[in-house]
Amino acid sequence: MYLSAEIRWFWRTEMPADVWSWFCSANSDQCAAGGGGVRLDEYLIDLTQAQLGIKRRGGQAGAEVKGLVTTLGPDLDANPLVGPIEIWAKWNSSSLRLDGNDTIAIEKRRWLRQFDTAHSTPREIELNIAERAPDGPGQLERGCTVEMTLLGLPTGAKWWTFGFESFGALETVEPDLRTVTRMWARRKPPLLPELSLLASYPAWLRTCFPHMPEK
Repeated sequence: MYLSAEIRWFWRTEMPADVWSWFCSANSDQCAAGGGGVRLDEYLIDLTQAQLGIKRRGGQAGAEVKGLVTTLGPDLDANPLVGPIEIWAKWNSSSLRLDGNDTIAIEKRRWLRQFDTAHSTPREIELNIAERAPDGPGQLERGCTVEMTLLGLPTGAKWWTFGFESFGALETVEPDLRTVTRMWARRKPPLLPELSLLASYPAWLRTCFPHMPEK
């Protein structure tokens, strides 16, 4: 089981160039963001709830099941990064199939940063286009990712999302998320567009598809 603390925002606009540059570019204090490749994720659409996400990642076999465990207070207050923190659990199954079910294919182009949070100060790990550290450690047991992703829907609608996901043990994921978001708030983000949607992926999908689209 993979346990995480998360917060995420969505915008139905073009991603501003200054936001992309602020997040992705290297400077004297940070390396360039990893990733940037395109993949297609297929999500099971369940319009009755927003607490469970089931998807096939990038054409891989099986499926990923992710469920909301709880929402924590007090809210995150790393201005302008504010809102409730959600705790999620995730499982991967090589036997679970989505074939024949109501699914939506979402095209994603994602840029990612990863931080090792096992120390008193988070340490960024440089990632390549495959979102891996070519010369660094393997999968961290405790850390936090920050991502910015362009989203393309089958309807032609374009969205983008910005979010944080810390992972590790139950007692560390919440404080790690707060630490990394405070650090990012100090990096002086550009003025983000208004009318953002604070939501998880399952909640966002219900907003995009209030009715199941025809195949």
